[in-house]
Order: sequence, then C-alpha cells, then structure tokens
Amino acid sequence: MRNSIRHLFVFMLVALIFQLAPLHADYKQAVALYSQGQYAKAIQELKSDLDQNPDWESGHRLLGLCYLGLGNNSLAASELGQAVKLKSSAFSTYYGLGLAYFNMQKYDNCIGVLNQGEPFVAKEKEQEKEKAKLYRLRGATYYRSGKFNEAVSDLTNAIRSGQSDWSDYSTLGAAYLSLNRVDEGIQALEKSLSLKAGQNEAITLLSKAYLNKGVSSLEDRQYPTAVQYLLKAKDYDPKNGNICYRLGETYLLQKKYPDAEKVLSQAIDLQPNNVDAYQRIGSVYENLKKWDLALGAYKKADQISPSKLFKDAIDRVNENKKIPDQKPKTR
Repeated sequence: MRNSIRHLFVFMLVALIFQLAPLHADYKQAVALYSQGQYAKAIQELKSDLDQNPDWESGHRLLGLCYLGLGNNSLAASELGQAVKLKSSAFSTYYGLGLAYFNMQKYDNCIGVLNQGEPFVAKEKEQEKEKAKLYRLRGATYYRSGKFNEAVSDLTNAIRSGQSDWSDYSTLGAAYLSLNRVDEGIQALEKSLSLKAGQNEAITLLSKAYLNKGVSSLEDRQYPTAVQYLLKAKDYDPKNGNICYRLGETYLLQKKYPDAEKVLSQAIDLQPNNVDAYQRIGSVYENLKKWDLALGAYKKADQISPSKLFKDAIDRVNENKKIPDQKPKTR
C-alpha cells in the first residue's frame, strides 16, 4: 500500500496545472519538457534564469516539481519551500511540497503544508479533482501518523468527490480496521480489491480481519458463523496454518470430523510444530476410531511439548485399540 500510494501520487503530478509566467521563453519550454516527463532537461532550461532571478516563484515551483518527478524529494522540498516563501498561490506548489514531505516520512510537515495550500484549490479549473488529490494525500498522511479518525474523514471526502480510486478505499479500510471498525474496514478493502485485484496488503488485512471475526465467533460458540468467517479468511490466505487450525477446531466442535480432519491436516502441513493442531486432530481420529493415526498424533504432540495430557491420551488410545468391539473411551 505504501509504494502504490507513493507511485500513484508521483504519476498524478504530470496532470498538475501550472500558472505560466510570460516573463521567460525558457519557462514555457521547461513546462513542455516537464509535461513530457523530461525532468532533467526541464531543470537545465530553468537553472540559468533562476540564478539571475532568485525571487522567481514560478521557476522555483516548476524546478521543485521536476526534482519531485526525478524522485529527489530533498531538492524538491527545498525549491517548493522557496516558492511557498515567495507566497505562491498555486495549489500545485503546496501539493508537490506535501508529497515530497510524505515521501520523506515528514508527516507533520506534510499535513501542515497541505492545510496551508487548501484555500488555493478554489482557484483551480478542476476543483473537484484537486480536492480529491488533497484529501487522498492528507488522508494517507493522517493514516501514517496514526491519526485514524482524521484519515477516515479525509479519505471519505476523497471518495465522495467522485474522483476516487482504489487507493482511497484501501487506505480507508486499513484506517477503519485500526479503529476496530471491522465491518466498515472489510467493506472498504473489498471495494478496493474490486477496483484493483491482487493487492497483497489489502488481501493480508482482509484475511486477518475475517480470522479475528471467526475466532471471536468461535469463542462465543457461534460455530456456523465462525465457519463462514474462517472460510473467507482461508480464501484470502489459503496457506495460513493458523486459519486452517481454527477452522478445523470449529469443525471438531461441530462434530464434523471428516471436515476437521481435512483442514487440520492442512494446518499441520503448514505448521509442523503446532502442538494444538496435533492434539485436535488426535481427538478427531479418536472419534473416527482411527486408533493408529490418533496414537501417532498424540505421540507427536507429546514429542513437541511433553505433557501428562498427551500421555493420558496415548494410554487411552492404546486401551481402546485392545477393545475395538466395545464403545471406546474418549476424553
């Protein structure tokens, strides 16, 4: 999520609207080069004129945006900061400076300069588009700063603007989860994935969210609901041994032994030292009267973590093996 947001903002800078200064022909050429992504050449066009005119606000602004396009956030911040000192009235100045601070993880600085530049959005031709960019960047910055309520507010505004994209929903979902607003977080993250599939961080967050809801339902003995949530978690992260273990535990408590056997076997494959999984699958095998498998599971559990509980289980299984025609003894 971090890299995707940063890259998205960098590419969006190409669409910034400049307030052109008619004083220098080289400036117009620099703007054209910038629009073509030729940032180094644009810098060369600007340098000499800026040396002669150090108070040239438009020159500092464009130079800073060129440095930003090259990924040199420090020089970008220096030039754009100079444009701010020269009382720039272009929103692109404050947005670009905010982005440079964001990339340098100077989050308080980013929020401060975006707040300073917000009044200038009203001067832009595409106000809603620029507002969305402001809310998106500031919302992401609030999220990084741990100010989750503020992040939710700004990102919600970005979405309401009609100019939103997948990153708004992704960061919004993460902020909701941080506030323990789990259902809203899941809804936002799933919306984000519908707009851009394959986001690893969003998938991870959704898996954890559904796992937590499943475990909570399991603890409340709401087994069917727990199964639903845990299956969703498993869909997002099929190689997660803990999810398989919790799902197997739930099936066991429902006495769905074949289902429990299947997912607990998966849990053990993924977490070969999960002593609880061996204990649970041992109980499954006992109920299925698969004595040798039960014995092996309990012995493995005792090998990993020696316990009287497992030794008693081993003795019980050995006793049941001797009397197969009678009702077996279970825990």
